[in-house]
Amino acid sequence: MTALAAAGTTLVATFAAWEIARRAAVARDLAIGQLPPLVAAGAAGVAALAGARGGITLATIAVVAAVSVAAVIDARCGAIFDPLTQALAICAFLAAPFGGTLGAALLGALGTGGALLALHALTHRRGIGLGDVKLAAGIGAGLGLTGGAVGLGTAFALGGAYGAWLLATHRARRGARLRFGPFVAAGTCVAVVAPGFIR
Repeated sequence: MTALAAAGTTLVATFAAWEIARRAAVARDLAIGQLPPLVAAGAAGVAALAGARGGITLATIAVVAAVSVAAVIDARCGAIFDPLTQALAICAFLAAPFGGTLGAALLGALGTGGALLALHALTHRRGIGLGDVKLAAGIGAGLGLTGGAVGLGTAFALGGAYGAWLLATHRARRGARLRFGPFVAAGTCVAVVAPGFIR
């Protein structure tokens, strides 16, 4: 897929993901506003970079679109909606057989989702939310185990650095909650554009 086709397809997928999230928000009586144009452009840019080096698939596009929308939703209302993570998982698994990567999708979903589920349980449901767990499983399904692990590892590094900065500048207290969705999106985009990590 060319860079231009990847960018255009990702824009369409991002607006579709936003509509799924918007409807989920309405069902919860939440107002999430509009999709920021910079987020849509950023998602398209990430896909274009990956497409330019030949590292983009429909599953990868679904991941980039979903994490971009999840970042905005989590930042605005502190939740990642099930319809969004379900749509990501469905798209990733539907796209996997066309690339001969169904086994990699299953392994990625189990590995990344399982890792965050274990962390969710170890922190007594306070460190990582189930929305993050489900999003991680979808990322693993779309990017494979290595790509998902790189994305999540980068997300934890970025989140940890930001948390440390907040504590050092007295902008937050120890034990304060940090919305993880934006860091997951940033880490995932790093994994998508970094060569050699996506299956």
